[in-house]
Amino acid sequence: MLNNSLKNKETKQLRVALYLRVSTDEQTKGYGLSVQKDKLLAFIQSQDYSLDKKHIYTEEGFSGTLPINDRPELKRLFSDAHNKEFDVVLVYRLDRFFRKTRLLLESIDQLNTYGVGFRSITEAFDTTNSTGKFMTTLLGAVAEMERDTIRERTMNGKASAAKAGKWTTGVPPYGYRINKATKKLIVVEEEAKVVRKLYEMLVYERLPLRDISRQINYLKISSPKHTTIKTRNTLNFWHVRTIGRMLTNETYTGHAFFRKYLRPFNNLTSLIDDNLKRPKEDWIEISVPPIISIDLFNKAKEQLTLNRENAKRNTKQKYLYAKLLDCGYCKYKLFSGFQPPRKGRNGIGTKYYHGINRKSTDVGTTNRCVTNCIQCAESRLEPIWDSLKNILKDPKNTIPALEKYTFQNENKESVRKKISESENRLEALANKIKKLVKVYVESDLDEKEYKSRMSEYKREEEKIKQEISKLNNFIVSRKDNVDRHKILQELHSKVKDRIESATYEDKLFIIHLFVERITLYARNNYADVIFRFPSQNTESTSKLFLTIKILSEKEIASVNIKSRPLMYRTKEVLH
Repeated sequence: MLNNSLKNKETKQLRVALYLRVSTDEQTKGYGLSVQKDKLLAFIQSQDYSLDKKHIYTEEGFSGTLPINDRPELKRLFSDAHNKEFDVVLVYRLDRFFRKTRLLLESIDQLNTYGVGFRSITEAFDTTNSTGKFMTTLLGAVAEMERDTIRERTMNGKASAAKAGKWTTGVPPYGYRINKATKKLIVVEEEAKVVRKLYEMLVYERLPLRDISRQINYLKISSPKHTTIKTRNTLNFWHVRTIGRMLTNETYTGHAFFRKYLRPFNNLTSLIDDNLKRPKEDWIEISVPPIISIDLFNKAKEQLTLNRENAKRNTKQKYLYAKLLDCGYCKYKLFSGFQPPRKGRNGIGTKYYHGINRKSTDVGTTNRCVTNCIQCAESRLEPIWDSLKNILKDPKNTIPALEKYTFQNENKESVRKKISESENRLEALANKIKKLVKVYVESDLDEKEYKSRMSEYKREEEKIKQEISKLNNFIVSRKDNVDRHKILQELHSKVKDRIESATYEDKLFIIHLFVERITLYARNNYADVIFRFPSQNTESTSKLFLTIKILSEKEIASVNIKSRPLMYRTKEVLH
């Protein structure tokens, strides 16, 4: 047992502090804390030093590359050194203190300012003279080189294993397990079904991540659990961030990569931003059994990008052609803008599209065609909607889409399974409503909060009921199949009527459904438009390229005068 302090001898003794450190992977390499402590105590007894028990600083599981503030015990040591509670810091080896030369030298210099020395009992040097400082720098550099060598050796080993097809990047994704014999991934079919379902909900139902999370939780499917830490408790809940990581994990396509992305991996952003990827020559592909197709993964990536662009948090106004327009002159994306009505005038404001607002006197350069990226009012693009409307009125263009939607190529068993899942969600929602009512009656739940949550549940309930109704329509009898042409004609007639009386929101939905890209030549009053339509093949689309004349500013002014003649005549009289 160590006494509170070693008895001072007649001469003045130096007060020492001991710093012991071990990282997790060093416990079995002869650097254990007990080994370091025994060696240091034996050294103290052979020297003219005194030690107080509180000045033993023990750090377990911390890397030698971390700075002082990231190591609690080391931070406490420097605080006590500042208060001059000891005269010398003792360590077993230099790399126990720091494994980075810069941090080592800075810390020793800081101790010197406090009047505290530093000594390693296995590497002889004195920090108070020039020779000792040189030795400190040299040994610190050796310690850092040793760490870098270990890291390089580890990375080379992982790279070799990856080239052999072994899984080297930690915990395997949900849907896979590691074969202990081969160290390769194998598919867990029950989990793989859930992965496919998540992708289908995103791609084919176009649901945002929050809706996917809500639906998958209603189905009471077991959420991912840690494969190695068995004692970790979970709430069996599918979080949005978990689903987002799964829907951006290309491992599911059968093509995993080692050292492809810069860390940390940032889901969709890392997928679409080439600046977050390493050079291609650094990539090492790991072949794994696929769960989904590459085509489905690419569609999921496109849908996630659309969801991000069209998220309500990213836009205050709705625009018919937002995210679809490019400038035909400089090929840059055009942005949406809104000009509110002037004070004292009735109106709803003007929506327009623009490149970059710059004057000839502005400082700096831009690759945009400043003179051609002009503001273009949304009303000038009305001919694009008119063209799409005429196209959709043609039965040969709309009936394939209606047929695909109404007579899905799914067997009845598959549809019935989806109906069952929707009914389970409906039942779970009903239980939530009962609990909400009970809480409201028996506790002090605020009435406003109660009504808000009840309204949300009712909207969700109505949405699920509509889904069930649609799914029931997919189960077509033989007689219905005979009358398929008649059914489609009736549906097409309803679509025509809906298009003619379309609201702004209807137009917005239809345009983004059928328009892929618009290249606008505003100064020359025309636009190149790429339309996309479902083909007879269920998974492919056909494209139509049209050059459409848009309205000029004079034509827009003429339309305004016709629609509001009194206002313009009054204006002319005033002038």
